[in-house]
Amino acid sequence: MQLEHGIVGPDIFEIISEGISLSCITVLAVVMGSRTYGEQLQTINYGRMLVILLYFLSWSFTVSSVILVSTNNNNITSCTLGMLTCDVFYAGSKIVIYAWLVERVHLVTAVKTARLKTLQYKAHIVLLCPYVIIFSLMLSYKNIYLEEDGKCTIGLKPIASIPLMVYDFLLNFYLTWLFVRPLLTIGRDSRVDWRRSRLYKLARRTFVASLVSLLVSLANALAVVITQGHERGLVCLTMCTVDVTVNVVTVHWIKDIN
Repeated sequence: MQLEHGIVGPDIFEIISEGISLSCITVLAVVMGSRTYGEQLQTINYGRMLVILLYFLSWSFTVSSVILVSTNNNNITSCTLGMLTCDVFYAGSKIVIYAWLVERVHLVTAVKTARLKTLQYKAHIVLLCPYVIIFSLMLSYKNIYLEEDGKCTIGLKPIASIPLMVYDFLLNFYLTWLFVRPLLTIGRDSRVDWRRSRLYKLARRTFVASLVSLLVSLANALAVVITQGHERGLVCLTMCTVDVTVNVVTVHWIKDIN
């Protein structure tokens, strides 16, 4: 949008993007305040720490996103920061939510057993390590440039986006299956009504969270692959904002039964 004296105003897509981001910031602030209200350092265990860290990273990303969306046209510095924000805060939130899902798997499948005493938990932590390599690819193989009309374009090159999509899909699918298995097998031969237990509710809700994470992450990564890393900055940032917000809301819904 061109205003008087050569000043460039926001177009309709920027306004929509900023509206979505502000709505997501509000939602994240509410759930983060609700979750941390009354918390004390003495009561924060590993699982709660992961949840609070997830909330903080997601909120930080959405706040950074709305600022960068409003400044990245005709501004290569803001455009570059937009890409780095996706790499650091978004990727960081994905690692945290995967670590949290691994923690949920442990609670459902190895009740009252120390984490590091189970081979499954150790193996799942090892499964998170490839993300370090993918994160390095994200930092090394990215597109950051301004179009002729000054619009910011960012994204990941196929050498980074395809491994990211494949890894996200396989890890999410595997974690989802781990929550389906106890829902189908545990409690069949028990005299106790398994479906009324809190453990069953935990497994069922975490299965939903894992499935939501799978679908949202796959859609986001697929968009990057299809565009070959040439997305308008505000589109990329807005999609990632919605992604992390949906994941946080889902995690918050699960925590209500704990």
